[in-house]
Amino acid sequence: MSTPIVLTTSPADIVVPIHRTTPGLPEHDFRVVDPRSQEELLDRIAEADFLLGDWAGEVRLDRPALAAARRCRLIVQPTAGYDSIDIEAARTLGIPVVNAPGANARAVAEWTVMAILMLIKNALINHERTVRGEWWMLAAADEGVRDLGSRTVGILGMGRIGQGVARRLHAFGVERILYHHRSAVPPALTTDLPLERVPDVDELCARSDVLTVHVPLDRDTRNLIDRRRLRLLGPDGVLVNTARGAVVDEDALHAALTTREIRAAALDVFSQEPLTGPHRWAELDNVFLSPHLAGSTVEARAAMVGAALRALDDGLRGVLPGNVVNGLGALRTPNR
Repeated sequence: MSTPIVLTTSPADIVVPIHRTTPGLPEHDFRVVDPRSQEELLDRIAEADFLLGDWAGEVRLDRPALAAARRCRLIVQPTAGYDSIDIEAARTLGIPVVNAPGANARAVAEWTVMAILMLIKNALINHERTVRGEWWMLAAADEGVRDLGSRTVGILGMGRIGQGVARRLHAFGVERILYHHRSAVPPALTTDLPLERVPDVDELCARSDVLTVHVPLDRDTRNLIDRRRLRLLGPDGVLVNTARGAVVDEDALHAALTTREIRAAALDVFSQEPLTGPHRWAELDNVFLSPHLAGSTVEARAAMVGAALRALDDGLRGVLPGNVVNGLGALRTPNR
């Protein structure tokens, strides 16, 4: 039997060093799509027995690419999010898709709390004023600078990241933490944290001073936070999005920030990435922007790629890894 080929669309400088230092992987031929483009992927994907997706989420495993992946037995995505993969097309073709959930949960939770603090403390604006030689100390209270502990924080999505945010908020003395989650949450959550589950997203928005979003992007969550729900958040409300850009109606959010229908937002993700060159968010003084790096710390990167390589190890040994996200129960039998 020929040596299996593993093809990755991730940047070489992210995956190759970790791959080289991972011991015990079964024999395989590890190849990188370079240059990283849809065109190059289509030229190369037919050779792949296994696919390691794009850590940066830029090169997409879309339906045309997957249709050309006739030998592919398994797709491993080295991040928790998998919206750069057409998982329905993969399911139809019989290719299981697995992800790396939780590997960057600590990093994203830390970034989220940092962003909340920056927004409710007016940190960016006051940094810029002080750099200019202005001293706005007496105006802080008039501008609504608040204690974090006095705020009601709503967490949309109580998975690993949402739970991490809740624990960190509790450490800061936040006593009113609301959450909404689509499915059952482990009972332990209600015993050691001051959490209140609310039945729907509308109530979460209406009762929260700060809303932080931690749900995957799918057909049910696209534009989940729309103009109506932003209005429920209100003029003192703060939104933090580290999930996916399209979970929030970006047109509605931009309008709400422009007209001060909400106070401020922190955005680590955008519906179109990368966000480069002139863009509309630069017009605003009440938004904190970040280039999808909340989960990209040194430790999180190593953990995500490491988890993906462990899943790949299973696949190379003929074992279906855990965390299958498209409902398939076996490796695909390749069509050669």
